[in-house]
Amino acid sequence: MEKQALITAVSLSMSVCSLILLVTAIFTDHWYETDTRKHKEQCELHGADSNEHKSRLMPVYHLPLRESGDPPRRFSLLSPISIGSREDDLLENWRSILGLGVLESECARPLFSTYSGLWRKCYYLGIDQDIDNLISKGIAQRCTSVKYHFSQPLRLRNIPFNLTKTIQQDEWHLLHLRRITAGFLGMAAAVLVCGCIVAVVSFFWEESLTQHVSGLLFLMAGIFCTISLCTYAASITYNLNRSPPFIYGLPGDVEHGYSWSIFCAWCSLGLTVASGCLCTTYPFISRTKIIYGKTTRDSCV
Repeated sequence: MEKQALITAVSLSMSVCSLILLVTAIFTDHWYETDTRKHKEQCELHGADSNEHKSRLMPVYHLPLRESGDPPRRFSLLSPISIGSREDDLLENWRSILGLGVLESECARPLFSTYSGLWRKCYYLGIDQDIDNLISKGIAQRCTSVKYHFSQPLRLRNIPFNLTKTIQQDEWHLLHLRRITAGFLGMAAAVLVCGCIVAVVSFFWEESLTQHVSGLLFLMAGIFCTISLCTYAASITYNLNRSPPFIYGLPGDVEHGYSWSIFCAWCSLGLTVASGCLCTTYPFISRTKIIYGKTTRDSCV
């Protein structure tokens, strides 16, 4: 019995560590990151040769600009507006860019280094002076919430209606993937807590039975965690391959990938599965040894 209690203690310790890692992953925002510094350098080096924007001027091709003394907006071919321009113009142009107007080249699209999690997407500060100025002036928000409810997207300017419908459908599918990810992670954490409680109870009552039940709960939490992590990876791939690529895709020189929060989630999955296998298999092994010992004793008699 002492050995069985030791196995339960080891399994409980691993499950508690797994729970801490899982909660850390859920409430941190470093699941996925993008680094646009190399892209910025390429645009600055080759922008002049290809008649694109140099020095990361704010692109406003075919975007509405507010005229002085005239509230209605108009479409026109405009020159780039730098960060030092009039704040009203800059605010209008930034809103138009976020409204996904037609962008004619990769360097004309405003790309900034970001990190995102299950609940927020944020810009890195101190990497790109452009986004730092926009955030300091209140034109852009450093962090925006990830939507878990469907809101009808705005009608996109200069984009055909059929493509707009495609974007709306893709947004609906992506929303489902986000919900599955967050939902199954929450269930994994809840089941993991229940497994820890049952494992604690096993020290005081029906040790074999409660140990076996806690192991099954740990394995169930591992299944939920696996589903959520695979769904998150699918949502990232789906989002990057959405149409049109000039809005949702990333240029080849933009570095992007998973970060330490999702690494915590994978470590949590490994510890959960290990503790579940330990708690589930040990009662069978110990019972087999007891039966084998009794059989050997009876045969000797």
